[in-house]
Amino acid sequence: MGNSYTFTVDVFRTVCDRLAANAADLRLLIEAGESFEEWLAWEAFLACKLRQESYPFCEVAAKPAYASEGVSASSDPESDLGDLRVGGPNDGADHCWVFAEFVLLHHGNRTGGEWPRKIEAGADKLKRLGWKKSASLLIVIAASRGGVMAEWADDQAGCAVWNRPALADPLVIPLPGGGTLVLKAFDVKQDPAHTLTNAAR
Repeated sequence: MGNSYTFTVDVFRTVCDRLAANAADLRLLIEAGESFEEWLAWEAFLACKLRQESYPFCEVAAKPAYASEGVSASSDPESDLGDLRVGGPNDGADHCWVFAEFVLLHHGNRTGGEWPRKIEAGADKLKRLGWKKSASLLIVIAASRGGVMAEWADDQAGCAVWNRPALADPLVIPLPGGGTLVLKAFDVKQDPAHTLTNAAR
């Protein structure tokens, strides 16, 4: 087993592969114009859970509690749960843990500056972990009936989290009949010096 960076990229790619295989479903969800963030989190859980024995992961948990990682409870019970936690194999691998939050950007939350706030809120939740070597992973999924990168360039330019160093190259999923989904992952740390990035390999 590799290091924390390699493990985290493998988790991210496992999620990406499942979503790419569901491109037709994603197209229909995007056309509906409503949030499907919860569906994405469950698909990510299934992607990792189905690989638990063969990868192997020692744990794949949906809706993990921040309290399980020593974070004090907040006044908002919803913010006390994450979306996914994945642990590496029990073979002496060092710091191979991922605690993830998913944020969906789509046409329904694009106006009024809502989605940059969603990204920042996801990052703020993960910073509460205080992790240094394991991954506090924010997976941002941008969905569009057209081309995400071209259509949303101005929106993305003003978002600090979107423009920070990414864990790995973004994945672009072209959808049947038009539209795209872009997945971009960031390791979010209280101290940026501890961040796992593509450039830090």
